[in-house]
Amino acid sequence: MRSVLIIVNLLLCEIVFSQQVNDCNLFQYKRLKEEYTKGSKRHTALKRSYSDSLVGYSLLFRNSKETQFTIRPLVDLSIVSQESNSRQPKGFGAGAEGRFKHKKWNAGISYLLNHQQYLDYQNRYIEKNKVVPGMGVSSGFTNDYIRNSYTSGFLNYRANKYFSFEAGYGRNFIGDGYRSLLLADATSAYPYLKIQTKFWNIQYTNIFSSHRNIFQVEGRKELYQKKYNATHYLDWRATKWLSVGLFETIIWGAEEGNYTRGFDVNYANPFIFYRPVEFSVGSSDNALVGANLKLTISKNHVLYSQLLFDEFLLAELRADFDQWRNPNDSIRSGWWANKYGIQLGWTAFDLFKIEGFQTRAEFNLVRPYTYAHSNSTQAYSHDNLSLAHPLGANFYEFVSRANYEVDRWNFALNYHQNNQGRSNFGQNFGESLQLSNTSRELEYENALAQGQKIVVKYLEASVSYLICKKANTTLSLSHIAREENIENSSSSTNFFMLRLHSNLFNKYFDY
Repeated sequence: MRSVLIIVNLLLCEIVFSQQVNDCNLFQYKRLKEEYTKGSKRHTALKRSYSDSLVGYSLLFRNSKETQFTIRPLVDLSIVSQESNSRQPKGFGAGAEGRFKHKKWNAGISYLLNHQQYLDYQNRYIEKNKVVPGMGVSSGFTNDYIRNSYTSGFLNYRANKYFSFEAGYGRNFIGDGYRSLLLADATSAYPYLKIQTKFWNIQYTNIFSSHRNIFQVEGRKELYQKKYNATHYLDWRATKWLSVGLFETIIWGAEEGNYTRGFDVNYANPFIFYRPVEFSVGSSDNALVGANLKLTISKNHVLYSQLLFDEFLLAELRADFDQWRNPNDSIRSGWWANKYGIQLGWTAFDLFKIEGFQTRAEFNLVRPYTYAHSNSTQAYSHDNLSLAHPLGANFYEFVSRANYEVDRWNFALNYHQNNQGRSNFGQNFGESLQLSNTSRELEYENALAQGQKIVVKYLEASVSYLICKKANTTLSLSHIAREENIENSSSSTNFFMLRLHSNLFNKYFDY
């Protein structure tokens, strides 16, 4: 039986603000190319999940040399056809976009009310995590509908060419890849304060944010546990072809037993390393460090990588290396607390001298128990989802993407494959950030993708046409084939989607 999915999303006040654009935004090829390949003039800075150039048809517009105020309606209408004997899913939402700008001030607000059904594999993910990716906590099911809403906003003040301050409710992204192992935009929105400082060849970013632990108490807001996060990211443009970023973050619970800790002012100093402060105050907060590297070669080719360390001992890492180089049963390796992640990637523009042709190849891996903590409230997560890679931990992933843009046409072909080890009920093999590290299965002999092995293959081919440049409204036709293999069983999802939409914030269901 062929079922049809109809989704209408009109976004109210969706504000877009960005320093860089993610490559899932269509018809941004020239700008994206400049951001990546002209790194001698640009920093690998914090970027958003929104496109700064997004515009819509203006219902109300005031424009002067000093003041701009805009309200625009946006639309997202999709029709999905699939081979299935299940119900015919459909959904709807409502809203509009607004933005205000005056001299050094820039502000915006957004709201999306959504009432929608999802495909079977998406439903399984939502039911497991009790969260719709990017949209927030699921409000439950009514006749197979999921009700939720998305809210975001920001207020930015640029004091001068060196300093800018921003308070907001949204998401952030650090890195040059399609994914990020440091800070990504796949989770729900959250309140934050961001301070950016630019001088010489350095851009320094501080983010102070608030998050929630809702594990196993989803929907009961009085039981949610608040936690705070302090992050700094220093990006150094070392040469015209090399950019190096240093990352450090720490997360702690607002409550410690019967003691209300709140926001720890020890972490408010923007010029310190948080790990020494953590030891000085006698706490066991969850600290992570990492690095981001971007290398521009041959004009239009960019190599990039990320390295993330949660916890490790050099001697234990050496044992892992020795075991890999020369397998020996007498070597004790695979210590559970060797927790790290690695990203390696390449992207190219105008490949084979074809103007408008971009390709990307990316590899990500994250060891078991990474981002998690002995205290589950202090996991590097928000609303049950990772603040970094959407798969959490205990996986490796290949991402390949090709995109060709000419005039108003865009052709894309994407293939993703991930291998992850997952835990059955009562087990903890390290993929879930919400489970305490103390419930781990093994002390040693922990391996990547351990536990119940799951392989997901995701293929998407699409063609899009930019109907209205001013409204940034696109009509696209895509085919998506997803296959999931769990040991000796497999399931597949194949569907076509015809979509008329304004380019909104990033939504991820490609894993």
